[in-house]
Amino acid sequence: MSSLLKQVERYFEPVIIVASLAVVIVLLFVDVVARFALQTSVPWAGEVARFAFVYMIYFGISYAIREKRHLRVTILVDAAPPALRRWLLMTSETVFLGYSVTICWLGVVITTNAIDRGQILSATQWSTAWLYAAIIFSGALSSIRLCNSLWSILRHGDLPTNRDEGIGA
Repeated sequence: MSSLLKQVERYFEPVIIVASLAVVIVLLFVDVVARFALQTSVPWAGEVARFAFVYMIYFGISYAIREKRHLRVTILVDAAPPALRRWLLMTSETVFLGYSVTICWLGVVITTNAIDRGQILSATQWSTAWLYAAIIFSGALSSIRLCNSLWSILRHGDLPTNRDEGIGA
C-alpha cells in the first residue's frame, strides 16, 4: 500500500475530529463574546457549531472502532479458550458489521428524504442532507474498520493489539 494511502488511513478521522472540535470551540467562543461584549450574536455560529459537533461524534465512532476503544463487554470472550475465542470475536464483529451496514443504509434513507423534501438549516440555508450525511460516512467507515478487524481475526486468530495494524498492515 502506498505511503500516502497509509497516512490517509491513519489520520483521516483524527484530522476531522480535531478540526471539528476546533470549529466548535472557536465559534461558540466568538458567539459568547459577541453576546456579552457587543450585545449581539452571530446567527449562524450555533448552527455551524452543531454541524461540526455531529461530524465530530460520528467520525469518533469509526475512530474508536479502529483503535479498539469502543465499548464492549468481553467477559465471555476473555474466559473462552483460544479456539473458541476466535469464533466469538468473529461473531461479535460480524453482528457489529451488520449493525453498521444497517446504520449506513438508514443514513442513506434519511439523507435522501431530506433532499427530496428540500429541508434546509435556518441560519446557514445549508441542506440538512449534509448534516445527515455524517450517518452515512460513519456507517461506511465503521463497516470498513470492522471488515479490517474481521480480516485480522481470520489471519491472526485475535484482534490486533498494535494500533498501527491498519488496512495496509
